[in-house]
Amino acid sequence: MEFHKLKIHKIDQVTPDTKVIYFEVPNHLKEKYNHIPGQYVTVKLMRNEKEIRRSYSLSTMSNAAYPGIAVKEVKNGIASSYLNHKVKVGDDLELMTPMGNFVVQPNHDASRGHYFFAAGSGITPVISMIHTILEEEPKSHCYLLYGSRNEDNIIFKENLDDLAQKYAGQLDIVYALSQPKVKKEGGVLGLFAKKIITWSGLKGRINEKMCNNFLTDFSSKYKENFYYICGPGDFIEKINSVLLNQQIDKKHILKEYFSTASYEKTSESGVALGTVHVILNGEEHTISVPQGKSILDVLIDEKKDPPYSCTSGTCSTCMAKVLDGKASMDLCYALEDEEVEAGFILTCQAHPQTDVVKITYDL
Repeated sequence: MEFHKLKIHKIDQVTPDTKVIYFEVPNHLKEKYNHIPGQYVTVKLMRNEKEIRRSYSLSTMSNAAYPGIAVKEVKNGIASSYLNHKVKVGDDLELMTPMGNFVVQPNHDASRGHYFFAAGSGITPVISMIHTILEEEPKSHCYLLYGSRNEDNIIFKENLDDLAQKYAGQLDIVYALSQPKVKKEGGVLGLFAKKIITWSGLKGRINEKMCNNFLTDFSSKYKENFYYICGPGDFIEKINSVLLNQQIDKKHILKEYFSTASYEKTSESGVALGTVHVILNGEEHTISVPQGKSILDVLIDEKKDPPYSCTSGTCSTCMAKVLDGKASMDLCYALEDEEVEAGFILTCQAHPQTDVVKITYDL
């Protein structure tokens, strides 16, 4: 994993609070940024003399001349506000090479059902995944249930509708709006005007009933089906529960958390002071990790340049493997149970549980 400065080629405003930023990739870096649909890049920024990193999914296909990321502005978001209002065409941004396991691997000869569930900016990796399947796996079918706030906030609405028209018979899309726009009609000078909702699609946040109805309305005609969920943590847990209740094998369910589910940390994790031996880029470092700090926190403080991005347990950028001793995590959304059992940890959430722990980033 490495960073490179890439020049901004174009910026498109796709909703009032979301922009797509496209980059120029020099020929000698083309292979490094030839991503798998669904992967993300980490953007490194310096703000107020402090380095911050944020991960953004690539919304373009692998063969796009200019790869692009969609950045939705978050209230009080340092990175998202800067990227939406300050950067311009011709600027350089530092991007880590693509990574992530929330991906599709198209098979031209396969006949499969691909079900996508997205909320808000969770559509950003999904549109690339759907477009790729439609082009490279023509015998398969894609189904999308996508929730947004209102009509103006449906990211990539025009692109999705174009795909649905172009690939009619291969793609079905259902939109749900939690706060559809209200129009007033009649009344004198607007007084006593009747409020009318013109949105004819699903209304409300995507819930268990909507999900079950969606699966019933678009029951699969294929023997093999895959399910992809992307959005806020609570949304993912809700949809995942519905799928498991329908006896869908968890191996066929892929998840990408765009924010964590709410939780309360009830106690300090780990031993009072643990010694952690860290193998990173072929070198071994020894650090002391006090209770209340993660392994990643200390590595950053000591300027060891570890790989990381979200720092919230939702991506796998900071993943390492425990070779000796034990470590526990506060949150873990990016690893499967089998990976945790095999000793893998997210160092942004990990604390030593034994006096001495040895881990490696060199996987």
